[in-house]
Amino acid sequence: EEVDLYGSFKAKIKLSVLERLKDTNNGNYIVVTGINPTPLGEGKSTTTIGLCQAIGAHVGKKVFTCIRQPSQGPTFGIKGGAAGGGYS
Repeated sequence: EEVDLYGSFKAKIKLSVLERLKDTNNGNYIVVTGINPTPLGEGKSTTTIGLCQAIGAHVGKKVFTCIRQPSQGPTFGIKGGAAGGGYS
């Protein structure tokens, strides 16, 4: 009842879950922000997944990872908006 599925990989969680979980301990929140990619193209997304796998597999903690949609600039042959829209 708390989860509305949108296909196999997406879902919306109803806010009523907050009431059910109000007495449980809060988790930790890790944000991966700016990083210069390596020559192999390893950047924020690769680092985020690596952290998630390491914390889950090696530390034994429950993990949840959320990665936003990548920049669409390269798809359309222009620089992404975060890079100044080609004006930087």
